[in-house]
Amino acid sequence: MSEKPTHKVHPAPVWLTTEYVQDKLRTYYKDNTLKLEKLHTKPAVANGGNYGSVMTRINVEYTTKASKGKQDTTFLVKTTFADRDPAGDVLIHYGVYTREMDIYEHILPQLSDMVRKELKDPRKLFAATMNVDRERDSIIFEDMSLDQYKVACRRKKLDLEHTHLVLEKLALFHAASSVLAERQPGIFAENYDRGFFNKHTRAYGPIMTNLLEALSRSLTSDEQLGPRYKAKIDRLVERLMDYGERSTTNNPGDFLTLAHGDLWTTNFMFQYDAKDHPTNAIFIDFQFSVWNSPAIDLHYFFSTSLQDDLRLEHQTELVQFYYYRLVEALRKFKFAGRIPSLFDFQLQFRSRGFYAIFCSLIFEPVMQYEGKEDASIEQALSSSESGMRFKNSVYEPENIKKKLSVTLPFLDQFGLLDEM
Repeated sequence: MSEKPTHKVHPAPVWLTTEYVQDKLRTYYKDNTLKLEKLHTKPAVANGGNYGSVMTRINVEYTTKASKGKQDTTFLVKTTFADRDPAGDVLIHYGVYTREMDIYEHILPQLSDMVRKELKDPRKLFAATMNVDRERDSIIFEDMSLDQYKVACRRKKLDLEHTHLVLEKLALFHAASSVLAERQPGIFAENYDRGFFNKHTRAYGPIMTNLLEALSRSLTSDEQLGPRYKAKIDRLVERLMDYGERSTTNNPGDFLTLAHGDLWTTNFMFQYDAKDHPTNAIFIDFQFSVWNSPAIDLHYFFSTSLQDDLRLEHQTELVQFYYYRLVEALRKFKFAGRIPSLFDFQLQFRSRGFYAIFCSLIFEPVMQYEGKEDASIEQALSSSESGMRFKNSVYEPENIKKKLSVTLPFLDQFGLLDEM
């Protein structure tokens, strides 16, 4: 049975017409004889909702002069929210649309070539780009489901086999990005410093603090967690953005790369063999990619996507697993910069630890949301009855309360809930 959507479903853009798609297909396939016979559009919404853009799947049926009979395939179209949508009003401050278009048009093709040619790894890292339209703030890319790639279950989370695969591919992505920056100085200098926490805007601040306040309200009636953590959460409400910016400020000597920035189960896909073992993982959705420490991707990934035993008991060894694969790739690329020791990298990981706060206490509960209220940025911002019901209901399910009973002590033991 498919999951019941708990978020607003956006219609396909009005400009996504037969004529428009035919023109893009002719360019992509380099065939001006291509004729689009049928076009069908439908919402393509990832599990758990899509809070940063509108996704549309298009099914196309076409003929060409050289082909025998009709051809059919599908693509995914990613577009901005419509004018006056509250989500668009927030996201525009982060440059997410222009940055992602740059990444799909210029960065990802180069990284793919580097990994394939220099590391001799033929596996895909990303979906291929079919078209980037800057006038309409849209990207069309290949539909990886055609090659049986699929998203892991956001509720079950990842086991060790899946986790190792993601970390292996993440190390390749990070290594190639660092080397690309070394070879092309300044390529990430413009518009790559606007992650969820940054010095330019705090537009996400009300969303995060509104949800953190809802967490605080849920602790009021919790006889076990309330006395221990409510006062600490209340203090974090006032200081969340300050601490977030501090934890993502790059320091001299840090190893830096292009971090994905939003690395959770909906934003990577797996391909499987006949025995249902994952054989490859690819990354999608680069709206919040940022030039920063790879540690922010690790914290985000660990906090939102791993099964609890891996996250709570095996974090240090998973960082080590990632680190060795990162170093191996950097050396194969003949990276000329300083490669940190494992000890230094573990310190860098811990110094970015506050990133786990908003991932664990705000984003992860929202990602797990299955309530009756519409789940959207608009609801997180709203003080209406519906908006308040949504935010409160995020922390009401028993599975979320059970998760908080282990997550709060885990974060607290590192001093992440205390004054910093």
